[in-house]
Amino acid sequence: MSVSPDPDVSTTDATGSHAAAEHRHPPRPRTGISRGELAMVVLLGALGVYLLLDAANIAVPGSANTIGPRFFPYLVGGVVLATALALGFRVLRGDRGPSDESEDIDPDAPTSWANVGVVVVGFLAHALLINVVGWPLAVTLMFALVAWALGARGVVRPLLTGGVLSVVVWLVFVKALDVALPGGILLELATDWF
Repeated sequence: MSVSPDPDVSTTDATGSHAAAEHRHPPRPRTGISRGELAMVVLLGALGVYLLLDAANIAVPGSANTIGPRFFPYLVGGVVLATALALGFRVLRGDRGPSDESEDIDPDAPTSWANVGVVVVGFLAHALLINVVGWPLAVTLMFALVAWALGARGVVRPLLTGGVLSVVVWLVFVKALDVALPGGILLELATDWF
C-alpha cells in the first residue's frame, strides 16, 4: 500500500537536502467580524448623523435663491452616512479588509491604546488651545503629538514640519481666502502688513 506524500510537506532527497514543496496553498483570507472595523463603522455613522443634524442649523439668508449653504453639508453628511452603512453591511457579513502587502505590520497585533490616547490628547489639546494660542501653534502641537504617536523620531522635525505647514495653511485661508482663523498675537502682528 503506497501513501502519496503531502504536497505541503517538504521532502528529503538522497543527499539530505530539503526540497521545497512545489504546490503551496495561498493563505486563507481572514474572516469573522473585526471589532476595529466595526468601531470604525460606528464612528463613521455617528459622524454622518452629526453632519446631517448640524447642517440643519445653518442659517439660510433670505436672498438665497439657488443652492443654499446647507446643500454641501447635507451632501457630505449623506455620503458619509451611506459609506458607513455600506461598510457596516460588509463588516457584519464577515468581510475584512485585506492587509497591504507592502506593510510590515501584524494585522492581529493588539491595539496600542497608549498611542491612541496620545492622538486623542492631541486633538483635544488643539480644540482647547485654538482660541488661546492661535490656530497655527495649536496645529503644530497636535501635528507633533500625532507624529510621535505614529512613530516619528526626534523632537525638532515634527515640530518644525507642523509649524511650517500650519503657518502656510493659515496664511492661505486667512489672507487669501478671508477665512477667520485665530493666529495668535505674534503671528497676527507679524502678518498685518500682508
